[in-house]
Amino acid sequence: MSQVNNIVTHKPSAAEPTTNRPVVAPAVDIYENAREYLVLADLPGVAHDGVQIHFEGGELSLAASRPDDKASDYLGSEIVDADYRRVFRIPETVDTDKIEARLVDGVLHLVLPKTGKAGPRQITVKMH
Repeated sequence: MSQVNNIVTHKPSAAEPTTNRPVVAPAVDIYENAREYLVLADLPGVAHDGVQIHFEGGELSLAASRPDDKASDYLGSEIVDADYRRVFRIPETVDTDKIEARLVDGVLHLVLPKTGKAGPRQITVKMH
């Protein structure tokens, strides 16, 4: 699979935060092959029920929360409990009804299948 640059991340919102938790953009790798786009997002410490994925108006939004699970007897912590947010513009060639998501070992796998309608093709020029 090759990397693709036409899935563009959305600019950050100017809205004020409504929580004291930090909101971070997860690290993401995006790949493309002839059949689909694959988005891999790092979401360490997030359970599958802590991920929300929504598609509307050509944008795919990803939100996730890592729970506050520090025991009262912990000695120190370098891992920050955080909320994750990321928004992507989706090309018109994606079949949005067939988008699939899996969370495997802290990595979200988003499979965005391409539609057959807009694939590459050679146009033959006919003579009159």
